[in-house]
Amino acid sequence: MPDPLQLILHAAAAVAAFFQSVTGIGFGMIAGPVVLVILEDPAAVVISTLMSWLIGLVLFPFLRHGTDWRLALRLLGGAVLGLPFGLFILGLASVAGLKLLCGVVIASLTAMMLLGAPGMRTKGLTGDLIFGALAGFFGGCLAMPGPTAVLRAGGIGLDKATVRATMVSFFALVWPMIFLGQWATLDLKTETFLNAAMLVPATLAGLALGNYAATRVSERFFRALVIFFLIATATSLLFDAARSGLGDMI
Repeated sequence: MPDPLQLILHAAAAVAAFFQSVTGIGFGMIAGPVVLVILEDPAAVVISTLMSWLIGLVLFPFLRHGTDWRLALRLLGGAVLGLPFGLFILGLASVAGLKLLCGVVIASLTAMMLLGAPGMRTKGLTGDLIFGALAGFFGGCLAMPGPTAVLRAGGIGLDKATVRATMVSFFALVWPMIFLGQWATLDLKTETFLNAAMLVPATLAGLALGNYAATRVSERFFRALVIFFLIATATSLLFDAARSGLGDMI
């Protein structure tokens, strides 16, 4: 792998870990697409899964006491239902198809964030399970269970600290399940795990900086910066998928 691409991968991992540490989500949405574009392999999704799992394991001991466990467990129950469908798509789609799906998902969720996630505020078990199922689906095929889960947590009125803690606890439970499913679905090579190991230092560095900044930088600033990254990522993915041609999507 050329050195410039390694630098891009490390930078993406550090930035994504930073945002995940601050907000509770972000690695799959920021670093995941970059890894997918550079490696050109569906197994790149597994790298995002492993790095996100690492972040969850590091943060969980510190944040578990602030968790809304009822919501976390309901989301997990929904994720169990949605994960098999996500794994089915992962096993079926080409790299170009995954790029297209990833771009559409990020663009749609960014629009929902900008619009204040209308219709997300209805409380109850059914809503929690639906959003959990969506989290499981997108976790399986794109290593992105976070956006729909955090939209649910924010939509029902949880404060920033509780959202962050609940997302970390939910991820600590759901990432092992997602990884095992992806491992059973894809023909993973040793190179996939070596690439993941290569990104550990950058991920931990971003995690440490994000943990330091979590209580020191305004939520408004981070929201604006996250949205900027998401718009740029979605645009890049959709352009790259379109350039690949519809014939290569499946």
